[in-house]
Amino acid sequence: MASLWIINKAGGLIFQSEHFDYPHQRNHEAELTSNDYLILAGTLHGIHAITSRIVPAPDKESQGFHMLEAENFVMHVKMTETGTKFVLLAPTTQTNAAGILQRAYELYVEHVMKNPFYIAEMPIRVEAFDREMHLLLR
Repeated sequence: MASLWIINKAGGLIFQSEHFDYPHQRNHEAELTSNDYLILAGTLHGIHAITSRIVPAPDKESQGFHMLEAENFVMHVKMTETGTKFVLLAPTTQTNAAGILQRAYELYVEHVMKNPFYIAEMPIRVEAFDREMHLLLR
């Protein structure tokens, strides 16, 4: 089980696929709202931007953090050349996060970016992409 978020270069959440059993859902607490997810995506975007500026060696470049490990999950981030971020939330036992993120990016290119009706940086509403992401994350 995993969750995938796609964040545009401005920090807006443009896609979210949840297949993760969050602890607050097991305790029957209120689920996160769409606004909560937008706030989380914007915060993550800001943290990622800050970490891209923290470079211990002055002659090196950084693209921000790639992984954040917590007690119950690991967050992996793939930054594309266009500034779009793919964020994978997975259990700590997940072993192929890089492969999943790469496959998600390939599906994004194939189904979203090649779709003549999709407007870049806007929320993704492409049924074929939704289906493929559901299969990938299960």
